[in-house]
Amino acid sequence: MRRYGFYYRYDTDEERAVLNRLWHLVNDRLNYLTPTIKPIGYGCSRDGQRRRLYDKPMTPLDRLLAAGVLSAAQKSELLTYRHSLNPAAIARQIADLQAALLRPAKDKTEQLYLASIPAALPDVRSGIRTTNKTAS
Repeated sequence: MRRYGFYYRYDTDEERAVLNRLWHLVNDRLNYLTPTIKPIGYGCSRDGQRRRLYDKPMTPLDRLLAAGVLSAAQKSELLTYRHSLNPAAIARQIADLQAALLRPAKDKTEQLYLASIPAALPDVRSGIRTTNKTAS
């Protein structure tokens, strides 16, 4: 989920509420709208190299429907929900929520990052200590 929520620090209730709305939209997009491929075995190419074989791309919902483990009511409910989704609207909402997350968290995260980096130069406010040795 770092792909959608980034690597910033989120520690307020408002940020958590935005993240919860973001996860819901991302899960809908991944489970109902994004086809994926799954490995099904190995084969050989023309030059004798071993290659991974994949099935045709299907959404996780389509895989679940093909498995035949759902009742008719469950199938119709899931299909109705998928047909109610608007991919363009989901993409816009995800982008808006990401922008809302970036605003407050960016400064906090940058401050933590800068505090973790040791200073390359000595602290000049503390002065430079020198030893005065007189030659005898």
